[in-house]
Amino acid sequence: MRNPLMSLFRASPFENTYKHSLKVAQCGPLFVEAIQSYFNGDRDRFEILKDEIRDLEAEADRIKRNIRAHMPASLLMPVDKSVFFAFLREADKVIDCIKNSLYWMSYYNLILPEYCIQYYITLAKEVGDYLGLLPEMVLRAHHYFNSRTETDRQSVKDMIREIRWREKESDDLEKTIFIRLCADESILPKVFFLTVKLVETTGSIADHLENSGDMMRAMIAR
Repeated sequence: MRNPLMSLFRASPFENTYKHSLKVAQCGPLFVEAIQSYFNGDRDRFEILKDEIRDLEAEADRIKRNIRAHMPASLLMPVDKSVFFAFLREADKVIDCIKNSLYWMSYYNLILPEYCIQYYITLAKEVGDYLGLLPEMVLRAHHYFNSRTETDRQSVKDMIREIRWREKESDDLEKTIFIRLCADESILPKVFFLTVKLVETTGSIADHLENSGDMMRAMIAR
C-alpha cells in the first residue's frame, strides 16, 4: 500500500529528507535500550544494538548523499538551498553523536556510582525519546511550504519551540551530572574523563537537534 505521507513529497527533495529524519528517529529507542543493556551488564545485547545503530547511520548517510547528488542547480525550492543543506547537516550530526556515544562506552568498561548511572540513563531517555520530533517537524514544514498558511507555519514553530524546551531540560541534566562528578573524589581520573566525554557527546545529540530546529526556523521565516 502506498504511504499517504509520501504523496506529500512528489518531485520534492523533502521526500528523502523525511526518510533521513526517520532513520534518525529510529535510533532513539535503540540508543536507550543499548544504554540500559550496558549498565545491566548485557554487553552482547549492547554490541548488537550498537551495530544496528551503525547500520542506520550508514543508511542515513546514503540518503544524505543521494539528496546532495540529485539536487539539480535549476531546481526551484521554497527555501534557500544553503539553509536546507545546513538543516540536513545538523540532522545528520544527531545520528553521528548517537553512534559516537556508544563508541565511547565500548572503549572501556565504565564502573560508575549508581547515582551517575541513573542520571545518565535519564539523559539518554530524554534525548532518545524526543528524536521523533524531527520527522514530525519535517512533515509540518512541508505542509506549510505547500499551503503557505499562517496556521501551518505556527504548527512548525510549535514543534521548534518544543525541541528547544526539551534541549534545555537535557542541558540542565547534563550540568547536574557534571556537578556530581566533580564533587565525587572516588572516581578514577580515567573513568572521570571517559564519563565526561560520554555525557558531552550524548548532550550534543540534543544540541544538534535544536540546531536543526533553528535551521528550520530560518527556512520558514518571512
